[in-house]
This record gives sequence, C-alpha cells and structure tokens, in this order.
Amino acid sequence: MKSKYIITALLFVGLFTACTEDSGPSIDDYPLNYQIEEIAVTADIPVGIYLYVPNTAFTNEAIWTRITEPHDEAAGKVGPNIEPLLGRYTLGVNDEGAQNMQALVNYCRDARIDFMVTTGLKENANALYPNNANAGDTALIRLMSGKNPDFPIDLGNMKYAILMDMNNFCSGLSNNALLEAAADKTYTYTDPDGVRRDTVLTREERLYSLFLRASDFFSDDTYFHLNGRPVLVLSNPERLFAADSRKVYDGIRQAIREHTGKEVYLIARQVQWTPSARYHYHFLSGGVDAVTMDNMCNIGAGFLERLYWLNQFINENFKYNREYIAANYGTDFMPSVSASYNAYINNGSYNSPIVEKNPDEFRKRCNVAKMNLGSTPLVFIDGLNNWQYEAAIEPANTYGTTYLDIIRQQFKR
Repeated sequence: MKSKYIITALLFVGLFTACTEDSGPSIDDYPLNYQIEEIAVTADIPVGIYLYVPNTAFTNEAIWTRITEPHDEAAGKVGPNIEPLLGRYTLGVNDEGAQNMQALVNYCRDARIDFMVTTGLKENANALYPNNANAGDTALIRLMSGKNPDFPIDLGNMKYAILMDMNNFCSGLSNNALLEAAADKTYTYTDPDGVRRDTVLTREERLYSLFLRASDFFSDDTYFHLNGRPVLVLSNPERLFAADSRKVYDGIRQAIREHTGKEVYLIARQVQWTPSARYHYHFLSGGVDAVTMDNMCNIGAGFLERLYWLNQFINENFKYNREYIAANYGTDFMPSVSASYNAYINNGSYNSPIVEKNPDEFRKRCNVAKMNLGSTPLVFIDGLNNWQYEAAIEPANTYGTTYLDIIRQQFKR
C-alpha cells in the first residue's frame, strides 16, 4: 500500500520541481516547506491523556489479527505488527481489570502526565438522577478515581477528568430537531412512602441532570481542576443542536454551580481538520472555555496531500483556529498531539492514509503543540490505548516506553 502513497508523493513534489528555469516555481517557495523547530520548555506544561477501553480491539479476532500480524504490504497487510506489553488485556471493576488500570496509571505517572481523561460518560435515559448515567461508565470512573474501596488505584500526583459523551445524549437531535423542541420523557418511580409517582423532564432538563451526575465527582481529591475549576471535556459537542446555545450552556453552568458551588471549565473536543467557524451555533456561541482537537493523524479519506508535510498542515490548522476563536469568541485553544492513526485496523479498509508511528515525527508534533498553546497552557495526548485505530502510545514490544518518554521530555522541564 505504501507504493501508492510514494507514487503520489513523487507526483506531488514533481509539481514543484519539474521546471528548472529561474522563472519557474521552486519547492523552496512552497508555503508549507518549513522546518518545525525545537521549542525549549521553561515551565512545566500540563498534559492530559485520553483513556480508551480497548476491549473491542482485543476481543475482536479480526482487529487483533490486523494489529499483531506480520507487516506485508504486497499481501495488503498494513498493520503495525506490535503488541502492548500488557498483552490482550481488559479494563473493568474486577481484580484483573483493576491491575491493568494500575499499570496504565503507572505508565502515565512515569511520563509525568497530569491527568487522564475518562472514557465517555453516557446517559441512562431510563432513570432519574442519580441513576441517570450509565452504570458501567460511573463504575469505571470510580475505579480511575481511586475511590473504589474494593479495588483502590494509586494515582500518585496524577488526577482524572470526565469526558462527556454528547454523541450518546444527542441521539436524534439535528438542525431540524432541536434540543428545546425534543419530546418530554415521563419517569415513573416509587417514593419513600411507597407511593408511585410520575416526573416529567424535558430533554433540556435531562441534559442538566446528566451534568449534575458528572459534577458529583468534582469533590474527589483526585479530580483535575484547572485554576481551581473542575474540567469537563465534551466529546462530539457539535451534536448538541439548540435554538439558543448560549442559554443551554449557561444552564449547564448554573446547574453545576448550584449543585457543587463550583464554576466548571468546559473544553469542547472539535472534529479534526474542521474550521472552528463551522460551530458558531454550537459550542462557540454557547461559550465553552476552550477548544481542543480530535486526533489530527486521522487524515481522512480523500485528503492524501495531508500525509506530506503533515506537521506543517497541523500547525497551520491549529494556528488558524486558535487565532479565530480567540478573536471572535474570547475562547482559549488547547492543542492535541497524536502519534499515529490506522483505520485499516478497525475495518480492514484502505480508503484512508495511514500515519505510522515515528518518534521524530511525534517530537515535531509535540513542538507544533507548544507553538500553539493558548493563554492557559494545556496539551492533550490522543491517546493512551486507542488500539482499535492503532492510535496508542502505551508501551509495546517494538518501542517500549519511547512515546511516553518523549511526552515527559517535550512538556516537562
């Protein structure tokens, strides 16, 4: 498969080198043809890393085979041929799952990562607060927090923050089906006196109630706060279609404030490679505190040109969005760094370009992040163990702790 990419690259570069006359174009004049310079760290930069539950990658035989099989491009086998040092592990609230969680925590502690971002917290639409969040999600959060007395996890100096799964909550919403117009839901329950009662919640009230459930964890001494404010990361926030986005986000903040006495810090995780202006009617006019990006090594089908000068492309994207949201919304920007991405692992498809792991390129992307820090410096790493797309940096048999070591070297003094 690389041969296709190489041929395309030669044609791409040839556009700039074919003409040798003085009046012709030169590759030296191409705007992306510049070096990513090493930027010294004068103060520690806070780093968060996304945690995934890799159970699907490790239980699906086809996916596991594509991760670990020998690399053979002629046969169409373009997986990484690697295996995590922990093996084919699971995460969960049991002895084995807790041991694996502790091992992942230890890896991150050694890299001086400041906090782990949980897997997405999803709504349980069939129950009222405090049972309105998926029980498996809250159980895993309690395990991560170190607050499960049966399976205590030692986070050391590290913290955790919750990822809100907006894709789950916003199912059925669209620009023609707004949050405020969504159908009410009736909940029947038995009160302490044994009387059956009904409670009716609007979809908007359900949203606030879900954020209340997340905010119950803010009192943990292991919960990550930024400048004294508890952090929530919003996954797929563009799915929250509302007639008045500002009113909805103000409602989220007010509900949390009344429930906990704290001012929440909301970070929207924006779709990779998209312009921030696209989300004016979503989280930007809603007034989130900061925007970060999804995995920028997920180049996407049809955008092969991004594979060449990838780090420069990422830098220009970050710079444009960072400046745009600061100037138009007063919103901060928090860059993300990824080491690799391989959609073939997930589905066996060759439609999307593959970004393979390379320590030197990962260092450059770390420097791109340092070039695009916001007014409140913070960097996200995507991710720790996303093996389903081979977007993981946890220690493996072929590279050990290389990528975790680079994180420590790049973002800590």
